[in-house]
Amino acid sequence: LFPEGRAQAKISTTDIKPNDVVIIVLGPPGSGKSNIINKLTGMLPEANADALNPCTETVGAYTHVRKGKRFVFIDTPAFEQDRFQTISMWLGLIYRRSVMLTGIIYTHDITVQCARTEERNFRILSKMCGEGAIDRLRLVTTMWDDTSLPEAVEMERVLKEEYAKPLLDAGSGYKRFDNTPESAWEIVEDLGDEKKALKFQEETVDNIVNWWKASAFIGIPRVNA
Repeated sequence: LFPEGRAQAKISTTDIKPNDVVIIVLGPPGSGKSNIINKLTGMLPEANADALNPCTETVGAYTHVRKGKRFVFIDTPAFEQDRFQTISMWLGLIYRRSVMLTGIIYTHDITVQCARTEERNFRILSKMCGEGAIDRLRLVTTMWDDTSLPEAVEMERVLKEEYAKPLLDAGSGYKRFDNTPESAWEIVEDLGDEKKALKFQEETVDNIVNWWKASAFIGIPRVNA
């Protein structure tokens, strides 16, 4: 057993167990994915965390024990066209090992004006989850301390009432992240303990559909596949 409240070293995917609380963090480059995981685990940021290019190039798993449960937080490359294959293959791998997700956190920088890319990503996320697992998704806005509150609130209104409305109406949750460990854990604890398979995992593993032919990626050009 790991000691309570202590962050562990990065673990391999094969070390993730079905009884772990597994939460994957997705999002565009620079939206604060790794920062949320650092706040949850108490780990220090990587040396190049403030560089213009995002740090995370591969999928990584980090653990933290809290209230007798081992949480595994999955850091991922940017949720972009040339990275969809990496993320998709990882989701298939854990599903084959009987590991279900407790949650998906999708980070969105509140200072960034929404555009077609966000609309596309929200549509992909909704279809990846499917009706049965959309409640496992949390759209989380970040960078609230990098802008004025009135500007951020207006950006949030546009996000929730326009671009992310279909996602939220389908059953996804929404949370603000205020760059503190307390805020990060509030997001995680809101997910509860339920574990579910994503529709995408059922399609690609159970039904043996190539990831780029799954419903989430229909109409999305294939890159580096």
